Amino acid sequence: MLTQGYVYAQLDQTAVPVSTITALKRPIKQTLELTGSVEAIKEVTVYSKVTGVIEKLLVERGMYVKQDDIIAEVEHKAQSAQREQLAAAVKVAEATLTQAEAQLENARLEKIRAEGLYKDKSIPKQKYDTVMAQYKVAEAGRNLAAANLTAAQKALEQMDVRISDYTIRAPISGVVTARYVDQGAMDSPSLSIVQIMDISLLKVNCDVAQVNAGKVKIGQSVAITTDAYPDSKFKGTVKIVNPSLDSKTRTLPVEIYTDGKPSNDKSGADILLKPGMFVKLSIEIGSKTTVVIPRDCLMRLPGTGVYYVFVVKAGKAEKRTVELGISRGNLVEIISGVKEGEDVVIKGQNNLKTGVTVIEEKGTQQ
Repeated sequence: MLTQGYVYAQLDQTAVPVSTITALKRPIKQTLELTGSVEAIKEVTVYSKVTGVIEKLLVERGMYVKQDDIIAEVEHKAQSAQREQLAAAVKVAEATLTQAEAQLENARLEKIRAEGLYKDKSIPKQKYDTVMAQYKVAEAGRNLAAANLTAAQKALEQMDVRISDYTIRAPISGVVTARYVDQGAMDSPSLSIVQIMDISLLKVNCDVAQVNAGKVKIGQSVAITTDAYPDSKFKGTVKIVNPSLDSKTRTLPVEIYTDGKPSNDKSGADILLKPGMFVKLSIEIGSKTTVVIPRDCLMRLPGTGVYYVFVVKAGKAEKRTVELGISRGNLVEIISGVKEGEDVVIKGQNNLKTGVTVIEEKGTQQ
């Protein structure tokens, strides 16, 4: 009897205390993990339409400009002088038309009078024909004066358009991200003036592998993270899915829109994402119910990507190699190696090997 008691004590002393968790089936969101580059929703390089000396340059790098704000003015004194001449020509044409209309009115009255007198046979036909001819001449003179006024006005309008080209305006609202010239420099249509970016909305360009091309749809939610702000999370939405794959890379170009503000900061934070940043993307493509266990249950063979766990069966540890699927937070999908309802060691597995007796303390998944 003493010997039996001694053996039982030895067995109790070699049993390893562990904590276990039951593998359960739970719904888990399916996501597609991608990477991408942030870009401004609009980016414009501004050029001049004319050649000349930049008389005024009104913006600096980093300034915010609104659409149609003046960026620069190119010297145009000669064009202004030509405009004054054309404006004077318009006034002359207007006066000429006024004079022609007065002459036409006088000729019209003479015509009416002559028609009455000729009807009463009070004037000869020769006199009547002369009055009719004078009316036609006056009418033609009025039409010519009107045409000359129209031509003068068109010439003035064209000059105004040309002069407006010497004032360079912002084509979009945004931030000046680059300035390529200085005030006083000679400008030409081939030289860039400034670059403007509209960052009120940002887009992320990414490429989806052919095998996943059918899983991405317009309107899907996207979680965005970046190493630049490890504690911040950003939200986005799939906005554009290209209708065809890139023939060279066999990938599907996708655009995701985001406001660039951290979604986990409700204090009205500034836009943190910047054009050019590298980001990680997680697109929700659905959900499925599958066997999951906490990540803390997993162990990895050194120098490999092979994971394993210990399952408790009849009070003994059993090592199982597992195939992992998607993960959410601390939960990991188990594709193979563990079945629903089995008890998996979550604490104390470092001291285990297959066949070792365990003292099990059961827990529950949260």
